[in-house]
Amino acid sequence: MTGPDDAHQRLRELLGGHAPGPPLDPTDETVLRAHLDGCPGCRAELEELVPLRGALADVDPTRLASPASPPPGLGREVREAVAAERRLQERDVLARRRDSRLQRRTRWVQGISAAAMVTVLVGTGGVLLGRASVPEPPAVPYETVSLEVVGDPDVTVAEAGLVPHTWGVELRFRGAGFEEGAVYRAAFVDADGTRTPAGEFLGTGAEEMICNLQSALLRDAATAVVVTDDAGETVLSAAL
Repeated sequence: MTGPDDAHQRLRELLGGHAPGPPLDPTDETVLRAHLDGCPGCRAELEELVPLRGALADVDPTRLASPASPPPGLGREVREAVAAERRLQERDVLARRRDSRLQRRTRWVQGISAAAMVTVLVGTGGVLLGRASVPEPPAVPYETVSLEVVGDPDVTVAEAGLVPHTWGVELRFRGAGFEEGAVYRAAFVDADGTRTPAGEFLGTGAEEMICNLQSALLRDAATAVVVTDDAGETVLSAAL
């Protein structure tokens, strides 16, 4: 059974034979003309086909059965076009790779530069922060004393002083002329005359020496400090 759509499609197919001008079957021609009167869509399609009449009139129907030959040199032109396109693609790939390497190198240099700047800033900031946030240690209290030389004219004292501690007191002095290899002993004396040892040292002759001698006697309880030789004779002394 044929429906309206099938019938309409057949009439549209007849347009191809009607437009160039060759006669259709008289019955088909009559039916098609009657259809065109009432179908604007087919009339519009026919108007598009009419301009082809001139071109189709020049076609030799006897040659339509044999395939057309390609123009001379078409194969060479195709191969050259393909080769040229391939060269363009290869250049594009190389250019993208070069740009990618350049971008990576640039990012690497920028990263190194940024890291170096951060390192410098952090290092500098760390030092400044440390100086600003960490309190300076309190100055060590130092009490200068006059350490007198007793009996030995070769002994000299360039500097002497006391450093009080919570556990006692310390004698620091710098001197020379103590008999080389001889043993010397220091002690602090309290108000009762009791001596509290502060350690011992060996003489170094003419070479200058620095001594730090510590005693368990508290500074407030110390009234004097003495240094004696191995025989017990006083070599240095100071009233405190």
